[in-house]
Amino acid sequence: MLLTTPMLDPLGLDMLRGEVDVVEGWRLGPDEQTVALATVQGLGGGGSSSDIALGARLEVIASYGSGCDHIDIAAATQAGIMVVSAAGSQYSAVAEHGVGLMLAFAKRIAYADRLMHSERRFVGRGAFNGTGWPGWPTQLRGKTLGVIGFGFIGRDLAEKCRVAFDMDVLVYSPSCDPEEAARQRVTVVEDLDELLGRSDYVSLSVPLNGETRGMIGSAQLARMKRGSVLVNLSRGGTVDTEALVEALSSGHLAGAALDVFDPEPLPDGHVLFELDNVVLTPHIGGWVADSFPALARTAAREMLRALRGQRPWRLVNPEVWPNRRALRSAAQAGPVETTPYVG
Repeated sequence: MLLTTPMLDPLGLDMLRGEVDVVEGWRLGPDEQTVALATVQGLGGGGSSSDIALGARLEVIASYGSGCDHIDIAAATQAGIMVVSAAGSQYSAVAEHGVGLMLAFAKRIAYADRLMHSERRFVGRGAFNGTGWPGWPTQLRGKTLGVIGFGFIGRDLAEKCRVAFDMDVLVYSPSCDPEEAARQRVTVVEDLDELLGRSDYVSLSVPLNGETRGMIGSAQLARMKRGSVLVNLSRGGTVDTEALVEALSSGHLAGAALDVFDPEPLPDGHVLFELDNVVLTPHIGGWVADSFPALARTAAREMLRALRGQRPWRLVNPEVWPNRRALRSAAQAGPVETTPYVG
């Protein structure tokens, strides 16, 4: 097993070492990593197309987190390599962050904090009234939350908002089980436009893939309720950044609360930094020390299941499972010259 970067907690490394030899790739030079790639069955923390081409014996590639943006899933699938993730290990932290972002906007917490720090004086509450910005703070209670994507994060966010703030929750998720939705006491809508038009807050918690990239563009933003707020907890690429800036600048949207960006990181001087009605955090929704052991444990467990020949629970490309051996044989057809790695 080759790990390109350290795991977030030593627990994961200990689990791996209990069953397989581990190569700490971050301690190797480029040439040594190339040699190691040709001999290992597992790769953790990376997975570019060049890694896959060099990994003649690879069976599994793992992400240490929920996202797999840094892994070429299409190339791995074509080669019959399983891709696994640690999805579900930090859902509560991200959902909490979503609540925090909504509160920071609604109660003008972020704006007031920036203002008082920059002016170094007490700014009275008289600055927070009227219809112009920043205007009256608002409450979450009684508002409608639209959740796009009803996985671990979406479900937890919906529950927190429904129970703690008595918010109505609409859900758009083509794969959502109606019985599960009823149990969660949320309303599933089959039309995304309906959710956009009825929600005071719209939160994204979907993975970034070919179907979700750019799913919120100018047309979708225009269909959002005037004065509503967009919250992005997924990946920046799910939202058209230029279209979002236009919707914010025109006043159609009251604001946005973003933990992810496209591009990421945002370049210095980006217009989003200039908009007062935007709450920004640098992709730290799940970046909490409390979740690191779970992330490492889940990633290690999934890699080990794959190497034992067991179907991983967090298999990102499930279509590869029934045909993985045939695909690997085809990918490995012909003599492969490798140099044994000596660590």
